[in-house]
Amino acid sequence: MKSLISSKRSRAVIGIGIVAISIGLISKRVISYPAGGCMKGTQEITINI
Repeated sequence: MKSLISSKRSRAVIGIGIVAISIGLISKRVISYPAGGCMKGTQEITINI
């Protein structure tokens, strides 16, 4: 375990992982999606084949 943390490459990968997880958590809190989806009202889609 000591050699894993002492390597510069593994420290960089762990740091990038922590940054990515924190950005994901922050963006999940900041960006709020509407509960009903993005379609306003009822829409009907017809496909002519």
